[in-house]
Amino acid sequence: MHRRDLIKAGLLSGAAVTTGFRTSEAAVADTRRHYELRNYELRSDVSSTGLRNFYKDALLPAYGRAGAGAVGLFTPETGFPSQSLLALIEYPSMAAVQSVNEKVEADQEFMTAQRTFETGADLPYVRYDARLMRAFSSVPAVEVPPGPASRPARVFELRTYEARSATALERKIAMFNEAEIGLFRSIDMTPVFFGENLFGTRLPSLTYMLTFEDMTARYKAWGVFGAHPEWKRINSDPKYAANGSVTVTNVAYLRPLPFSPIR
Repeated sequence: MHRRDLIKAGLLSGAAVTTGFRTSEAAVADTRRHYELRNYELRSDVSSTGLRNFYKDALLPAYGRAGAGAVGLFTPETGFPSQSLLALIEYPSMAAVQSVNEKVEADQEFMTAQRTFETGADLPYVRYDARLMRAFSSVPAVEVPPGPASRPARVFELRTYEARSATALERKIAMFNEAEIGLFRSIDMTPVFFGENLFGTRLPSLTYMLTFEDMTARYKAWGVFGAHPEWKRINSDPKYAANGSVTVTNVAYLRPLPFSPIR
């Protein structure tokens, strides 16, 4: 199936049957961004340089011309197979997921580059999987960390939580929106994005990303967080309790590629 038809038939129709965010989230649905997170399974026998150059020289400019938002390219240090490349693509809305990709596919400069890339030497990846997310109301768009492009690369932490029920996930999202993200900010745990996974595997679930100056800062911040009285209050608040558990199922540490706009 063609990519835009897949989006039209699957993503847009499927959005109506996801758990959603009840009244408080629905009220800001038109302002929240949507995110695509791709995980490329790289080949060990072919250099990934071609894929990186394709993103830098063709895909990033094409998504910019098509009206996409922030884009980040990362290699994992932990949490994914070492032969991986992750791409985060921000869209202004659910409708833009379709419209941006249609514009990319109509972009002759990009299509020429894609044909050259795909008909050259062996492709450097086996395949990729993807998930589509909707931003939380309290962090409605990707927050690109400030600083010059020449600064040393930060550490990015990507975390996925899976829930046993829609209610459990909804209450965990409320905990983030109403209290936990504010606590993160107060102790230099810098948010990049927070999203409910709408499409992908192992639903219901959520994914979010934080960034730190380095691993030392990361461990220090999480230590402060775990011992913080505000976290203990939030974590014991009965309004966030629900039947069915929410479990951290993946924690990955990522490094941005040198040309990644998010770095």
